[in-house]
Amino acid sequence: MKKILVLAVAVLMSQTLMFAQKAKTVSEKDVPGRYVKDFQKQAPDAKSVTWQMIDSTQYEASFTNNNGTKQSFIFTPRGSETRYYVESKWYPRAIKDTVANHYPKHKITDLYARNVKNKMTYQTRIAKKKGFIIKKEKDVRLLNFETSGKYIDEEEVK
Repeated sequence: MKKILVLAVAVLMSQTLMFAQKAKTVSEKDVPGRYVKDFQKQAPDAKSVTWQMIDSTQYEASFTNNNGTKQSFIFTPRGSETRYYVESKWYPRAIKDTVANHYPKHKITDLYARNVKNKMTYQTRIAKKKGFIIKKEKDVRLLNFETSGKYIDEEEVK
């Protein structure tokens, strides 16, 4: 019994380490100054701000806005992207139907409205869940939709 418990803890910790390596949480002082300045200008009333380094040139600031909803900005040398996260009860029917019909074994893990260069679209992250005790995501995909719910394309997940 003791061996099973030790094995289960080891598996859980290895899973946690795998997921933690995708994006690294960083302190605001480790973020390039221009991104911090842009963020403070765009979201002066942000609460519960966390910064993540996606790669050496991309940073994401996730926070709760003054309406109490989750939002984030992704900063890159080429510009920024704003994400407005949508609660599952508000997912557009057309997007839910597209996922159900074309990706029946996948579940929506995130859905957000994206504003990139003043063009608003939806992006949804879908994945298959596999595993009995520890649900590991598999076959993760990003699907893009127009605001009307019309499917645009699929992006590669890094």
